[in-house]
Amino acid sequence: MVNNIIILSVLSQEQYLPHNEAIMSNAVAEQQPEVVEDKKQIYLQRVNQLYTDIRDWLQDEPLVLENGEIDIIEALGHYKVPLLSIKTPEGEVLADFRPTGASVLLAEGAIDVEGWLDREYVLYMLKSDPQTFFKIEADGWYWQEQRLEKDPHFINNKTTLLQLITYVSDYEF
Repeated sequence: MVNNIIILSVLSQEQYLPHNEAIMSNAVAEQQPEVVEDKKQIYLQRVNQLYTDIRDWLQDEPLVLENGEIDIIEALGHYKVPLLSIKTPEGEVLADFRPTGASVLLAEGAIDVEGWLDREYVLYMLKSDPQTFFKIEADGWYWQEQRLEKDPHFINNKTTLLQLITYVSDYEF
């Protein structure tokens, strides 16, 4: 009888980030630097516009919105992105909006929305993209529920945003 031994290598974040960054830098090196920078800037503009919309939609709600910044590593390289946390006045985090990058299949960018209950995905989709099989009304941010039989929800109003926050946090508005 032969005993098989499986050895798992667990990397700390300090070990993982440089390793992942080296892999990603090879992917970036294959692209023109100005194209890479343009894609990053467009992505950051779209993220910031979504955050501006969220602040506008939630201005009458008894919530606290906190800005932050995180580092991401993706096919376009290593760069800083804005983080938006939505909290109750008591400090309970309802949802963290964490951008994950502009390099996404079938989309122009992604943001993870995390609450204590669940994580959902928000994608920037283009109406004119023939590769997507979803009904996309207009260019913009769409919440794609993990149930694939549902079309993505266009995040262009307060109601949809509140539904997303409730979905990840179970907070009732």
